[in-house]
Amino acid sequence: MMNNKNLLSEFRHEYQGKQRWAQLFQYEEGYSIMCFIDNVYQGTRHITGHSLQYAEDASENFVLGLYDKP
Repeated sequence: MMNNKNLLSEFRHEYQGKQRWAQLFQYEEGYSIMCFIDNVYQGTRHITGHSLQYAEDASENFVLGLYDKP
């Protein structure tokens, strides 16, 4: 898994005083999103069975803080 991955795009946004960014990769099985807050790796989300638009929306949702717990 994750062999031959290609960087498709990056998403960046400042949210609550923190720099958030996500890198969206495509690989054989689907997409992966590497997530960072203030340059600290937060984890990778793997997306399979969905479109590129879905993966882009998920990347944007992370940088906008929509996955943060209240």
